[in-house]
Amino acid sequence: MPPEIQTIAALVIVAVAATWLIVRFFRKDKSACGHDCGCPSVSIKAKLKR
Repeated sequence: MPPEIQTIAALVIVAVAATWLIVRFFRKDKSACGHDCGCPSVSIKAKLKR
């Protein structure tokens, strides 16, 4: 494979990975509500605070 194609492929992979990380960073976490709903993440946080 010519070096130019490898360079372009590497840059595309880095750009996709950076975009994915930025989107994940700015997206709100919807997995836990943060209230007393009884979901595992809330009960685990409560146990850790003790």
